[in-house]
Amino acid sequence: MEKFFKFLNSDRYQYTESEIYLKNNMQNEIATFDVFLRTKKENDYAVVYGISDVLELIEILNETSYDDKKKYLSKIFDNSDFIEYIANMKFTGTIKGVRDGEIVFSNEPILTITAPLIQGKILETPILNILHFQTLAATVTSKIVLAAEGRGVLSFGTRRTAGFDAAMTMTKASYVAGCISHSNLVAEYLYDLKSTGTMTHGFIQTFGMGESAEYKAFDAFIKMYRNKNQALIMLIDTYDTLESGIISAVKAFKDNGIDDEYEGMYGIRIDSGNLEKLSKECRKILDKSGLYKAKIVLTSGLDDKKIGNLIKNQAEVDVFGVGDAIALPEREISTVYKMSKINENDVMKISDESGKTSLPGNKELYRIYENQDFYDVVALEEEKLANIENIQKITINYIENGKKIEKNYELLDLKKAKEYYDSNLIYLKKIYSEKLKTRRVKLSEKLEKLKNLLFETKK
Repeated sequence: MEKFFKFLNSDRYQYTESEIYLKNNMQNEIATFDVFLRTKKENDYAVVYGISDVLELIEILNETSYDDKKKYLSKIFDNSDFIEYIANMKFTGTIKGVRDGEIVFSNEPILTITAPLIQGKILETPILNILHFQTLAATVTSKIVLAAEGRGVLSFGTRRTAGFDAAMTMTKASYVAGCISHSNLVAEYLYDLKSTGTMTHGFIQTFGMGESAEYKAFDAFIKMYRNKNQALIMLIDTYDTLESGIISAVKAFKDNGIDDEYEGMYGIRIDSGNLEKLSKECRKILDKSGLYKAKIVLTSGLDDKKIGNLIKNQAEVDVFGVGDAIALPEREISTVYKMSKINENDVMKISDESGKTSLPGNKELYRIYENQDFYDVVALEEEKLANIENIQKITINYIENGKKIEKNYELLDLKKAKEYYDSNLIYLKKIYSEKLKTRRVKLSEKLEKLKNLLFETKK
């Protein structure tokens, strides 16, 4: 029963409109809806994540019993015919889209739903609810990892997300987009993604104030975990990074025989102050003490811009820990759900703002590779662009006439999504580093003509 809440996590208007469709006997009209993104900056990229969770919605709808659906619906609707219709409804349509981990740009269809009108209509909010945050988290993580230029990035945002589900989806999205680890225990349990953690200021404060307290905390931590080859990362900015923190860390390492022979990772974390200056001074102290392999982890409100500046200014850093920027990312994208066809009629949303005009028709997305780069072509489904050199259709069919295509579902496995994302890094690094973003999306000739025709119809 609780799973059905996920499906019905919807805006009221989707159901009030659907009641009208049912009353006017329009429920069997076939509609096509596109999900696409609008990026904040022109020609910027996004990384799609959440397709697998969207498809789980369909399984929830189809597997929830009639009695459970009716029990829930009867509490919020008074239209018995409508309640009966939804309680009996199963998804009978078609869903196609890109893979989790795919690179996309504004106005490209990342998911297309073709189904009887009410089926497609009531999917809108739950699909957007799933895809928007997960894609945003993957996109922001991707930019942070690329800004780090090969240094590791840890995802530390669990305590900042909007609840349990968001913490889980953020962790998966950040893994796919390049984080080397995360701090969430449940994600390790559920998805076999190794979690990691250092220590808190509160842990150190339990041993008192000052240098002796830091030493006691570090010594206790090392003694507890050294034989488990766990990362021994000392948080050194609780009281004074240079006057006590780094000194206590070095002493605790030496007293416990931790040096460059230690099989696990060891080092320090700095979470406040001038990270650039402090990291350089700490590196000197570590090297002078013979701890050349000691890692320096930097945290404290980092995002891709701050990381880029730290690297530009030659901060001494091996790993970045990022929390808020991934868990509560700025709005780099908007995720949109628009009708593009009703029965045999192509439709589109027209706006005075060019960025808010949608594309008509049932479409597919193709990628053409040339000169170590690529550009995309959005084409009408019937065009079948297959005779162009180095072309690949990146739209995949997941459900046809209500039946899922098992072999394509397998492509959405979490580890495979990461492998797929990694396979495109050669292109992504180029896209990210461009000062003036290249326009990589074209419309096919037939789609362009259809779009212009519908503009004329408006007049």
